[in-house]
Amino acid sequence: MKRFVAFIIIGCSLGVLWYFSYKSASNSSDENILVVGTNAEYPPFTYVENDTIIGFDIDLINEVAIRIGKKIIIKDMPFDVLIPEVQRGTISVIAAGLTPTPEKKKEVLFSECYFDGDPLVIISSGAKPLKTIESLTGKDVVVNEGYTADFYMSAIKGPVIKRFPAPAASFLALQSGRADAYVAARSTVKPFFKQYGTDQFSVAEIPGTEEKYALAISPRDGDLVGKINSVINEMQKDGTIEQLKNKWDLK
Repeated sequence: MKRFVAFIIIGCSLGVLWYFSYKSASNSSDENILVVGTNAEYPPFTYVENDTIIGFDIDLINEVAIRIGKKIIIKDMPFDVLIPEVQRGTISVIAAGLTPTPEKKKEVLFSECYFDGDPLVIISSGAKPLKTIESLTGKDVVVNEGYTADFYMSAIKGPVIKRFPAPAASFLALQSGRADAYVAARSTVKPFFKQYGTDQFSVAEIPGTEEKYALAISPRDGDLVGKINSVINEMQKDGTIEQLKNKWDLK
């Protein structure tokens, strides 16, 4: 009986040691992985081509991961769950063309901005051009939910705001006559115009609305902020970000 008890104790002890050894190894492995959330519906920043997520933000976060010595996992998810997921810590970073607003800064940490000078534009029918905010009063205006244009237009009295999840749906609403105008960042609509042309549209810049973009970082991974900022500054200085802008036609 004593030998049996002894075997049980030894077995339990070895099991405990194996568990903590395994857990330690798993944590060590996890520390080398950067889990990044994105919404792959916003070319040229992040979108799907040939079953692969590509774009300016994807190239940027891949380079950041390399320089801080991490392997990367990209998770595509709806835009409206990105911030809740990064708050929970299921993802460490959001790479999705986010603008650091005072409201968002209360929820997540932000890196240094890596892209700026991206104004909001009013896109309307070339036959019925709408070129000013005042001209949008009483009009059906589409925006992409959760992005800067959404917050900007929601604060303006007069337009009737309709929210869509992605630029493709917004352009479809405009082309089908279900909306009078579409307000979005210039970079967001540039790929569409490059593919389909601008002949049937009027495009007017909204003065004083230049956007800036940054990576959002989970408050649970605050130690990443300094590392990522250091890399972004390096990439600004060595011309890497400029090269990416050229590659994705963001000049």
